[in-house]
Amino acid sequence: MSAVRPAVLIPTYNNIGSVASVATRARAHGLAVYVVDDGSTDGSGEAAKAAGATLVVHADNLGKGRALLTGMARLRAAGHTHAICLDGDGQHDPEDIPSFATACHRHPNAIVAGVRDLATAPGKSRFGRAFSNFWIWAETGWRVADSQCGFRAYPIEAVLALGLDGRRYDMEVEVLTRCLWRGTPVFDLPCKVYYPPPSQRVTSFHPFWDNVRISLMNTRLVLRRLVDPRLWPAARERLPWTGRTRGVVVGWRAAIWGVQTLGPTFVAPFVQLACVFYWLINPSSRHNINRFNERAGSRRSSYVTFSSYATALLDRLAFLALGPGRLRQKHDGVDPLVTVFQGKSGAVLLSGHLGNIEVATGASALPERLRRIHIVRFVGAHDPWQRVMENTPEAWRPSILAVNQTEGFAAIEIVRRLRAGAVVAMHGDRAVDERSVRAEFLGHPADFPAGPWLVAALARVPVIIVGNFHEGGGTYRLLTAPPMSPVFDRSRPRDEQLREWAQAYADILAGWARRYPEQWYNFHDFWQD
Repeated sequence: MSAVRPAVLIPTYNNIGSVASVATRARAHGLAVYVVDDGSTDGSGEAAKAAGATLVVHADNLGKGRALLTGMARLRAAGHTHAICLDGDGQHDPEDIPSFATACHRHPNAIVAGVRDLATAPGKSRFGRAFSNFWIWAETGWRVADSQCGFRAYPIEAVLALGLDGRRYDMEVEVLTRCLWRGTPVFDLPCKVYYPPPSQRVTSFHPFWDNVRISLMNTRLVLRRLVDPRLWPAARERLPWTGRTRGVVVGWRAAIWGVQTLGPTFVAPFVQLACVFYWLINPSSRHNINRFNERAGSRRSSYVTFSSYATALLDRLAFLALGPGRLRQKHDGVDPLVTVFQGKSGAVLLSGHLGNIEVATGASALPERLRRIHIVRFVGAHDPWQRVMENTPEAWRPSILAVNQTEGFAAIEIVRRLRAGAVVAMHGDRAVDERSVRAEFLGHPADFPAGPWLVAALARVPVIIVGNFHEGGGTYRLLTAPPMSPVFDRSRPRDEQLREWAQAYADILAGWARRYPEQWYNFHDFWQD
């Protein structure tokens, strides 16, 4: 895409009490502000114009969706590439506009969708969002955090090329589905929201008719996806992982309760059934696993991987519910780990979404070893795993070092713990921010995170690459590679050294992947090709 040039777009219908203030506060951020007056009868359009906004007028009320499309056409004619849209009723905070503008520059081909904190919102709003999110997932396979938030940034050309049918609020849902079908991804961005008292809020949303329109549109889109396999793979731009985990808190808690009270054998068929369900409804994941198998030289079907993942997941649940010691553990070349735990210096244990490293601490029931391990985990806004961990027995609950997209990679805290002697465990095969390097994996280039190598170099601690693989009958084999000591050579480019370290990791991972191909649990589009 050419140079990104965003503008602010505010649709309004009879918001005389708020639209001028919204426009004024939006203009304070230095972007052009356009207000589409969708047939207001209270002077909202003139109030916005007096506040300095460029006014676009609908003679009649055509609906919010049509107002957004009219505004985007006007912005395109004026040379703008992106529309940062927020409502004119004051519920969205214009102070978030710079965050959306930055996201447009970082992800110019994506829709940037606001994610509201609905902790204090009416219950119907929370239910409505969850219900709408489910339909987006059913239509695209993409999990959008908030499909009903009107605070968004759109790539104008991609949206106008769709020929959308929706005129009212159904357009805001339809645009997500149709853009995902065409390969335009959705990037989630937290935003503030204010819900005025019911007596002060002005809305043109009709609870009955607008919900009917949205339901009919979702039904039509789901049916179209079912009959057209070309619509199954969705979204092709590389975006950081959001930390979102499949499933809900009640499901995870029920599984842990079942393991604790009835035993893993009783729960195993249900876990297998859940993985079969996800195998059936996720064609993109099946495609990604099949491509991995081809490149790893494996003739296994994707179903074998999903079934293997069910076993790994059950073992993790049993570890959380029953503690270390249930699984038998073999070791190959673990002398570096013994040295680390016998000493007082820190180290980075680098694993990946290959095998089941989460149960490797079962190899030792020594509490002092378990206490030294700090697990770096990306915590997304909708990740139920954090709440599940709170219910696991404290005796073997791992210490979690949370990372999230708002605060970025928690490098300072990780370095501090490493220098204090912590053994920090993290994955090295999934980027959670923009600091990544390219390396060859199974003969094809892929992005690997630079973070593990940066923190190890800053803390001056070794990196030990580890993997733990199921070999049948409740037995795992723990493998380690010789320790690496990443120290930057000032005479060489830093990026070049990061690539060398990442390539060494990728080579070890590839060797293990060929040995245990059915235990590759990186279900997303790893190579992005």
